[in-house]
Amino acid sequence: MIPLNASEKAWLATAVGALLLAGAGCGDPSQADGGDPEPGSDLALETRLRVRAEPVRRGKLESAGSVTGTVRAFHRAAVTAETQGRVVARAVEPGTRVAAGDLLVELEASRFELELARAAASLQAARTVLAHAEREFERGQKLVAESAISSQRLDDLRHGLDRARDELALAGVNRDTAKRDLADTRILAPFSGTLDSLSVNIGDFVTPGTPVATVVDLSRVRIFGGVTAREAARLSAGSVARVSFADLGGESFEATLQSVGRVADRAEGTYEIELWMNNAAERMRDGLVARIGLPDASREQHLLTRRGALMRRDGQPAVFVIERVGGRATARVRALRTGRSEGDWVEILEGLGEGEQVVYEGQFALEDGSVVNVQGNSSDIAAGANP
Repeated sequence: MIPLNASEKAWLATAVGALLLAGAGCGDPSQADGGDPEPGSDLALETRLRVRAEPVRRGKLESAGSVTGTVRAFHRAAVTAETQGRVVARAVEPGTRVAAGDLLVELEASRFELELARAAASLQAARTVLAHAEREFERGQKLVAESAISSQRLDDLRHGLDRARDELALAGVNRDTAKRDLADTRILAPFSGTLDSLSVNIGDFVTPGTPVATVVDLSRVRIFGGVTAREAARLSAGSVARVSFADLGGESFEATLQSVGRVADRAEGTYEIELWMNNAAERMRDGLVARIGLPDASREQHLLTRRGALMRRDGQPAVFVIERVGGRATARVRALRTGRSEGDWVEILEGLGEGEQVVYEGQFALEDGSVVNVQGNSSDIAAGANP
């Protein structure tokens, strides 16, 4: 025998080990690595894909979906001139808080003061004429009784009395008109709010209808949005909605649904909703875009499953449903028709039945018909759903 050195001995030991392993593979196939373990054995459970699943349940989403809305000032007025004249004073500047009746702009008033004085004098003259006509008519009645004047003369006196009364009424109207014209030289705030803009300067000449100022009341705001007919059917005036604003960092607030339209917009085909919201700090501005979480006033419940369980198959939503045959759990693809969603939950309109097990974790490693090891069901309910 030829003596072997150390490296040759190591090589020989490796080769012998490989031959022994190969011989072991020629024995009982059930003992080989590629053999199928016994159903229900610990090895069988270890080799299946592990997933988590839970049953489809009935519940009601608190929200009826969401739509985009626009904030509008609770009151917004474009103040215009009611009479003509030259601007002599700007009493406030844009951004100023004003109360109802506060002076905004003042017009030159001397001409209107003269008109009022003339109208007042004419009114006094008409009162004097009426007093004289009343005395003449009374005197005429006595003379007719004494046959001192004809009945025709009495009719003339009656006509003069009626005319004096009409002239007094007309003079009163002229006096009130002059008084109103004088008052209109002081352009006032129509309600309490903020002066948003002032369109005239001292020296400008304005006529009736000339834009002068814009006043807004943002202590409360109105939020308008459009909903579909299906969404409108689930809404009820007086319910509370959550409204969020991307421009305010996504912060949300409570608003009260004031009304739901009955006539669809011809262009959009949607029904207008109006919400009212307190805005004491005036953080919300006119024109701000809002996201309205629609409240659901209906009591109808729907089948719900987790949003995370949904996949796309051939462009349609689908899930893996657990089917159990002979002690084995198999994942099968099921196409769905979904409805509204909120948070972690989505409504199932078609494709699933109540109680069916749906895979919500580990489904992206599955194929249709994969044998799985279901690790357990979750009973957690996401906020916003009431199964």
